[in-house]
Amino acid sequence: MSSGSSPRARAPRGPYRSSAETRQRLINAALSLFSRHGFDGASTRDIAASTGIALPAITYHFGSKEGLYRACAEHVVERYRSRMQTGVETIYASMPVPPDVARAALQQVVTLLAGMLLDAADDDSWVTFMMREMNDTGPAHDLLYRDLWKPGLALVAGLVAAIGGRAEASEADRLEALLLLSSFSAFTTARRVALDFGGWTAIDASLVAAIVARLQARIAAL
Repeated sequence: MSSGSSPRARAPRGPYRSSAETRQRLINAALSLFSRHGFDGASTRDIAASTGIALPAITYHFGSKEGLYRACAEHVVERYRSRMQTGVETIYASMPVPPDVARAALQQVVTLLAGMLLDAADDDSWVTFMMREMNDTGPAHDLLYRDLWKPGLALVAGLVAAIGGRAEASEADRLEALLLLSSFSAFTTARRVALDFGGWTAIDASLVAAIVARLQARIAAL
């Protein structure tokens, strides 16, 4: 080895030099196609073609189709954290909490989730991607469970336990957490059924407010 100085990183060469913009364009396109067709149904050729970026760029930036898929999952996790982290960290910092504080915190959590999952003005491909992964257990299931679903469910179960004056979440508390959070799936994976049954034309701000109000009432009754 030479002297103790670290070797200088080489700048990428050729047409696929590292570009945050190119990488993000590929992730956005992949999210859209993966959400509609799943991991097996969406081809890297179609993903590249939809962006106008040469196909080898996917290998350059992500290594493989699975690498791109996992990058999409990481993007979903980061999106969640950017919208939820401040509120969730505040709640965690104050744990354990008395029942009335836990109830208010849980109501805050479902309000934040509703704003993130049911934003009618937002592109929902990332939500569809996440819901598909819940059911199909594709290449990113473990990553999403570890970094997104398990921590979220554990927080809600912990707050349900605190509302009941329990230091640790019981099986019943975990079940309540699952039932509370699965309420959103009626308006995500089963959106068409929910809209038809309710006689609504779209998930707009007034419907989101009504959903939040019902969930908060349910929490108030715990």
